[in-house]
Parts: sequence; structure tokens; C-alpha cells
Amino acid sequence: MKMLGLYKGDNLLVEEIENANHFVRRFMGLMFRSSMAENHGLLLTPCDEIHTFCMRFAIDTVALDKNNRVLFIDPAVPPHKVRKRVKGCKKILELNAGAAERLGINVGDVLAFK
Repeated sequence: MKMLGLYKGDNLLVEEIENANHFVRRFMGLMFRSSMAENHGLLLTPCDEIHTFCMRFAIDTVALDKNNRVLFIDPAVPPHKVRKRVKGCKKILELNAGAAERLGINVGDVLAFK
């Protein structure tokens, strides 16, 4: 599977972003994985709402609009939760808990995947 890089401006933030852009890949997401590498993330597209059932670790969720503008960040979402739908959201980026803050991702930022 080809990985995408996550960029904010010219800065590479995360080296390996899985592009879950098919039903089965979106459905499975991070379920049943024991962890996720620090330089890794998952981009769910199209997607406007997630759950963390069958997950074993907390994640940051970053809601993005069609232009990859950050609409909402939900930090450290624990396993077994359903997160609210975000108006205008078209994609959700899942990162390890604490990664959004550590990487300097803020509401209003425009991210790029390449």
C-alpha cells in the first residue's frame, strides 16, 4: 500500500499516512491493532464521524473539510466511544494520542497529503 506524507506548509509532520478511501479499509480503520507507530496515521475519506470500538489505544482525531482545513480536533479519544459528527467534515485524520498537539496542528490549519 502506498503511504502519503502529512504536511503543514512545507514541513513534513508525519511520514506514513494510510489512505483508507475504500469501504472495507474505512470500516476496519484501526480496530484490533495493538498500537500505531509514532510516524504513522490513518486518513479516513470520505468520513464525517468515527467510533473507537474494538480499538486498544487512544487516538487524536482531526476533522478536515474538503480543502483539508482543520475544523475540529478531538484529543486522546479512548477506546469504545462514538464521536460526534462535525459540520462540513469530509475526512478524518487519526493520529496517536497527543500527536496533534506535539505536531502543532491547530483548528484553521490547512494540511496536505502527498
